[in-house]
Amino acid sequence: MNDVRDRLILKMKELNLRQADLIRALNVSKGTVSKWVAGVNTPNASVLPKLAKLLHTTPEWLIHGGENNSSLMNIDTWDETTPLEDDEVEIPFFKDFSFACGSGSINEHIANEKRKLRVAKSTLRNLCIDKENAVAATATGDSMNPTINDGDTIHVDLGRKEVKDGRIFAICIGGLHYSKRLYNMPLGGVRIVSDNAEEFPEIVLTADEVIDQQFEVVGWVWQITRIEKW
Repeated sequence: MNDVRDRLILKMKELNLRQADLIRALNVSKGTVSKWVAGVNTPNASVLPKLAKLLHTTPEWLIHGGENNSSLMNIDTWDETTPLEDDEVEIPFFKDFSFACGSGSINEHIANEKRKLRVAKSTLRNLCIDKENAVAATATGDSMNPTINDGDTIHVDLGRKEVKDGRIFAICIGGLHYSKRLYNMPLGGVRIVSDNAEEFPEIVLTADEVIDQQFEVVGWVWQITRIEKW
């Protein structure tokens, strides 16, 4: 799959959806959908989240492809009395990632976190994620709209900190937490890019500024999930 059109058509075939189904579900014109399918236009930010939900995938995968072809799914918290399925493990679920930028070790905060999420062992295994490095947190703000919305849950692999261009990472800058796309720059610099670029312009740090501003990659965001509200 090398463009939005291919991924759109693939999902439509998988789900046995016609153009008419998209028109009705998204309340868009026949011409709009026809242009998507023909590859003339791509879905804009206002309709992309609804389209992704209809196709059982994420906005990020529709636009960028790659490994994040994960269907939106409901997230359940549970306590120690709830039995786990054979193929499930529990991972820490944080209100935010302020622990990663503050005092004390990350491991200490992980050990003390009581809230948990269920994750399939097979999912972690397929992505080569160590269970000890898997954590989740609630996203805040709208700088990454439409890929990540306020209140979404991001799953982070604390073991993957090497910047791969265009991937989303949980990061810290000067003690503040963000989720951003990162790109390598020459001589050790880094580009920090928001999907909502009109309101949140990109930041470019030189190698010296990376140190001065205490820039840190917390981990790779490997899944974005959402709880739909009535």
